[in-house]
Amino acid sequence: MKKITWAVFVFVFFLSAIGVVAQGEKENKFDKPSEAKNVKISKKNVLSENERKSFDEIERVLKGKPAKPSPTPDLSAGGATGILGNQIPTGGQRYAILVGMANYAGKINDLCVTAAKTGKNFPTVEDELAYYCKDEDALNMKKALIDEYNYSDSNIFIFSDANARFNAIKSKIDELVGTETTPAKMTANDELVFFFSGHSSTGVAYDEAGLQLDNDEPLDEAMFIYDQDYSEVDYANGINYVPGNSSYIWDDQLRAWFADAPTKRIIFAFDTCNAGGMKDLESDGRVLAMSSTEYQSSMTYYLGGYNNGTIDSPIYKESEGLFAHYFVKRAMTDGLGDGFNPLNKRSVNPLKYDGKVAIEEAFNYAYPIIKTIQAPVLNDKFYNDLLLGYQLNN
Repeated sequence: MKKITWAVFVFVFFLSAIGVVAQGEKENKFDKPSEAKNVKISKKNVLSENERKSFDEIERVLKGKPAKPSPTPDLSAGGATGILGNQIPTGGQRYAILVGMANYAGKINDLCVTAAKTGKNFPTVEDELAYYCKDEDALNMKKALIDEYNYSDSNIFIFSDANARFNAIKSKIDELVGTETTPAKMTANDELVFFFSGHSSTGVAYDEAGLQLDNDEPLDEAMFIYDQDYSEVDYANGINYVPGNSSYIWDDQLRAWFADAPTKRIIFAFDTCNAGGMKDLESDGRVLAMSSTEYQSSMTYYLGGYNNGTIDSPIYKESEGLFAHYFVKRAMTDGLGDGFNPLNKRSVNPLKYDGKVAIEEAFNYAYPIIKTIQAPVLNDKFYNDLLLGYQLNN
């Protein structure tokens, strides 16, 4: 009887072990670059000089004239109330992961003028390749976080261009939000900003078992990043670039990485085509600011490089996205988003203009300027307005 009992025990233990392994495989299926089929890179469209001037003119007309409160406001255009929501608890920290893409692997996907990557006539990096094709959006976001929202430089992590690789980005997310085997650096009292500017991709992503990452939608969306298996040295040596699995971080991977984040106070911002497809990240306490709908292209504001594509021009501009230009640079850094809270009547209690620009106000500022060409989407699960870095002891 004892032998039979022991055999049953061993058999049950064996099945349990298999289940644990299977569960582990299921939980880890998002950790590595995924195979994908029917992948299409959705590149940002380029504004002409006249189009850019037209948006600046719209801004000039709207500047200082927030939309009047409406009895039935369009919540999709931003739900700013003019009332600040909860602040970061005492002792809470502020963190940011900023990913900006302009100088992609190879040349064909670069967000820069044609002659921006042509050789030693330009300032160079250590591998002697042209450096005049850089992302400005992540740098603008960093400036806003430090200058306007009391973030510390040491808690802001930038992954731009060739540094924006799958393993590097995932490792930093793991460090902050934790994994099954490593404790989180963040706590429930902290705030996190995740920002991405660059191209996007669509396709059908699979795990190692050949199962689609998300069976609930026909196409997956991805951030198109720098392939960690390719280098600028390859480009210099004339090696053609073909995007690999690590060129993409799929929305379901990103959702899984943040699923057990210790804090609910997370702000996601995407300036990319099909940005609305990142809505899978929605959760209580989070705010998602997306540059376009799930089926729309997004636009550049400037391309990186000399403004006319030649080395004779003294004017150099770094790559900016249309949404990020107005959402970050104009609304936040320049402070023009203050007061853009159409759900609140113009009153003295609370003040409509308070010298602070909440995420919702920044979104409300950008939305009416660019909506005719791309319609930004706000997914807001934070009660009232979320002011970045808002802490009473600062």
